[in-house]
Amino acid sequence: MNTPHDRPPSLHRRAAAFGLAAALTSTFGQSIFIGLFGAQIQAELGLSPSTWGALYGLATGISGMTMFWLGALADRVAAARAITLALLILAAGAATMAVAQAPWMLALAFFCLRLGGQGLCSHIAIVTAARHARLRGRNIAIAAFGFILGEATMPLLITALLGWTDWRWVWAGAGVVLLLGALPLLRRVAAPLPLATPPAATGTAAAATTMRRRDLLRHPAFLAALPVALVFPFVVTSVFLHQGSISALRAWSPQQVAIAYLCFAGSQAVTTWLAGRLVDHSGAVQMFRFYLLPLAAGVLIGAYAPPHLAVWGLYIGLGMGSGCQSVMSGALWAELFGIERLGLVRGVFTALMVLATAASPPLLGLALQNQIPLTLLAGVVAAYAVVMPQIAVRWLRKAPAAQMADG
Repeated sequence: MNTPHDRPPSLHRRAAAFGLAAALTSTFGQSIFIGLFGAQIQAELGLSPSTWGALYGLATGISGMTMFWLGALADRVAAARAITLALLILAAGAATMAVAQAPWMLALAFFCLRLGGQGLCSHIAIVTAARHARLRGRNIAIAAFGFILGEATMPLLITALLGWTDWRWVWAGAGVVLLLGALPLLRRVAAPLPLATPPAATGTAAAATTMRRRDLLRHPAFLAALPVALVFPFVVTSVFLHQGSISALRAWSPQQVAIAYLCFAGSQAVTTWLAGRLVDHSGAVQMFRFYLLPLAAGVLIGAYAPPHLAVWGLYIGLGMGSGCQSVMSGALWAELFGIERLGLVRGVFTALMVLATAASPPLLGLALQNQIPLTLLAGVVAAYAVVMPQIAVRWLRKAPAAQMADG
């Protein structure tokens, strides 16, 4: 049986293609997609913005915690079976959304959409791409382009459909596309992809194979990486959610912000590809030292530069940071813990990331409410983003069995 190192090139290409398609399919459960229906659903169901947000936040939190246990599914089940479960859950969410008549039905739809799409589809896409060590960075970068493609195309498509038909029919159509289009396609692409091959060796690689969640949560390498790996999602979630308040403080027009989002997408796409190449060339741990530098530069420019320059600097920096994060979120854990328990490791990290992104918007909101200057907030974030990765890499290199398996 081929090991992850010597699998045929066709399997490497197939894993990358599967990752891209699964990541694109996850768009149906991403905030950028669901948010397009917000105004119409709130109006029809008589929901206030706060109720809409509370239902969405609750469902997202529960789905994130579910990933704490479901993440390991990617280690035990072949990709074709795992993606089948993800798409069935996602399609159930779309169907429930199409017939939702009450808040509890909406909450159930949110849960299925977030778990099946943002949770499982995204997770399976990155884990499958990251399992092939020879071109791991490139494969993850290709998979991550699925997220970018969805973010770029779905808003235009859904806006056009909503101008032509009722939002319920759009969700019903999404369910049909998932079951009759995406499901057979992804199952066919995934069919030849094997599970990770457990190594015959003992020692640290064997430890990775038998690792439990409690072991991971106290492992020195995981604890060293966590304070850095959570920073970007923590910051970017709060910035996007409070972009209206930040725009008012910095005197940015809606038109400037809209164009800045295009800069975000462009810089994200370019940096995703470059980050994949850098991981293949130098390794994820080496890149870990520097991957928050675009975030640091972006927030400093956003806070200190003249307004007409600050908006571009912030969103380009966030886009570059997003490209780095999308590659690092798979490559780092595979490099530190091997591929045999990559699903478990990434599932636990995803659950912790959900908690971090749930905590950051209230914290930034409190800071803005108390008129803490953006310059001070940006300075703190930038200093942390520059200094903490250097400390974390030192801890990683000193941690016992930090490089558990190369996969």
